[in-house]
Amino acid sequence: MWVDPRSPLLHDACDLALASARPPFTVTPPFLLMNAPDLFIHTRWAATLATALFALSGCGGSDGPAPDPLAAYRTQTLAWQECDTTAVGVDISGYITAAGERLRCASVRVPMDWSAPERGDLQVAVMRLAAAQPQARQGALLFNPGGPGGDGLSYGLVLWSAFGNSNPQSPLGAQQLRLLDEFDMVGFSPRGVGSSTTLHCSTNALQRLVGRASAQLNADNLDNAAYNSRTMAQACLNNPITSYINTDATARDMDLVRHLLGDSKLNYVGYSYGTWLGAWYASIFPERVGRMVLDSSVDFTDNFDAAFIGQVQARQRLHDAVLLPYAARHPQYFGLGSDAAQIGAQVQALSPQVQDVLYGELEKLFSSRSAADDYLFTVNGARGLDAVLRQQPRPSAPETVQQALQAYTFVPDQPEPDQEARAQAEVLYSAYRKRWEDYLPASIYLKPEDAVYRSVVCNDVTGITDPQAWNAAITRTAAQSPVAFYELQTNLCPYWGGPRVAHPGIAPLKTMPLLTVQSQYDAATITENAERFYAQLDGAWHIAVPGEYQHGLFPYQEPCLDGTVLGYLLEGPGSLPGQRHLRCPARPLAQDKKALEAAPAPQRAALATVPTYRDPAWAQARIDYFKQGVGRLARPLP
Repeated sequence: MWVDPRSPLLHDACDLALASARPPFTVTPPFLLMNAPDLFIHTRWAATLATALFALSGCGGSDGPAPDPLAAYRTQTLAWQECDTTAVGVDISGYITAAGERLRCASVRVPMDWSAPERGDLQVAVMRLAAAQPQARQGALLFNPGGPGGDGLSYGLVLWSAFGNSNPQSPLGAQQLRLLDEFDMVGFSPRGVGSSTTLHCSTNALQRLVGRASAQLNADNLDNAAYNSRTMAQACLNNPITSYINTDATARDMDLVRHLLGDSKLNYVGYSYGTWLGAWYASIFPERVGRMVLDSSVDFTDNFDAAFIGQVQARQRLHDAVLLPYAARHPQYFGLGSDAAQIGAQVQALSPQVQDVLYGELEKLFSSRSAADDYLFTVNGARGLDAVLRQQPRPSAPETVQQALQAYTFVPDQPEPDQEARAQAEVLYSAYRKRWEDYLPASIYLKPEDAVYRSVVCNDVTGITDPQAWNAAITRTAAQSPVAFYELQTNLCPYWGGPRVAHPGIAPLKTMPLLTVQSQYDAATITENAERFYAQLDGAWHIAVPGEYQHGLFPYQEPCLDGTVLGYLLEGPGSLPGQRHLRCPARPLAQDKKALEAAPAPQRAALATVPTYRDPAWAQARIDYFKQGVGRLARPLP
């Protein structure tokens, strides 16, 4: 069958054939290349190039049709069917019932290696909530919650359900309902995680204990950390699909999903690492970018070393400049005193072992504003646990410690906050016993989310390759950022052998009408790095939220930010103001909000708005779950 050379379908096929003509960065891992005869490498590359050139012969300048080596993927028919009730790892039967026939799931067959499809296939799981008004459908809207390693099935479903609870009497609620009316909401499990083909990294070798407190940062600790990272790297490299778990492949998987959904453009909302994925897609498929929101960005012009070190610095800044002052504003509620500097000094005065378990728990709470109170109750719990343990023999007697914690006053004259802090102290004590009194080393195993996180980071770009240079970076950072530096002690990339793909660069993005969003104190994607990226996007709009630290802002339940994002998604860049740099107000934290609600009427006026959701508490719980997930996915494995 002859195909018109102007056909968009042929152009898609030609672009995919071009992908196969790229040097085979993903073809053979370095540990195989080192032992491969040069003739084998050159012959294989010549054969790959010849195949690609044959495929490209139909892309112009030829009288005859050309076979598409990726035709079998592009012509597949998606078998949409009712989603399995456990498709996201928990029971979603309630969501399935509520959505009815609009919610369907399918599996997309993708080539393991886009440059050599003969190597075999992987599966990518996709979930779609079809537009409620098909006649008004504008296209599909893909979501990625970050990571790398975030499963877009579960988190997307939770967010869409919150939008479905929108109040049509609210301007924001009406826009969110319109979004559900006019777009297919699409989530997917990126290759390696969730319901897609999964990546696991495992070995019988036992993981070594690594301390998290700066006082524990000595040569033995660094050696143990290096051993763990080196062994994890080898465990991942032993898996034959590891080299094909990278952003370039995932971006091409996304483009295949776009094609199979019948859309000419990809509309996309990406959070955290999802901004890196969106930027990568836009760089290799610039003509196919529709409306793209990049929320809480990784600097696409730098490497992940800068992202990791920046993340640690951002968490220390959040601790010092936002959360401890928040505690000091409410001394009766949090029981930590009214001087932020003194609270910080108390944390640094804890025993190294209690600091260790405290930092491990705080690491789960940095990224979401809904966890601010829990963060400070955890600090209070650590202070109380430290006081109790200093009166105990070593090893401690669990029953005696539990009795002492029950008798200890964490927050005077405040029964509920007192119990919250005590509960956190008990969690910390359990971790303390496991790590410092009853430690049992376990074999190294990275579950799919963590395996994909580490593989993508190391497969995508080059960072520090010398382990000693990385140890020096750890030591420097520990002196400046003691609360979170320990996260740097796991880094597989110095033992990886280099990236498996070529970074596409930023040039195509510079004039695109993208929309970017960033909070000032973001503790997962540091603002300075994000702003360095945004500064190079001359065609983009940027929303900043001074004073806020939420990682993953949209939806924010605030008209300035949400109204701008929703208007852009619904109407395109024509809805955006002439001013390209916008500043939206931050929402108060929980105890600050209560203080405002108790204030005189003029101060309360700012809080009086039509609720965005019919059941605000129900919807907020789902939004909080979504955003806590975005924050969790942004954390490196300790």
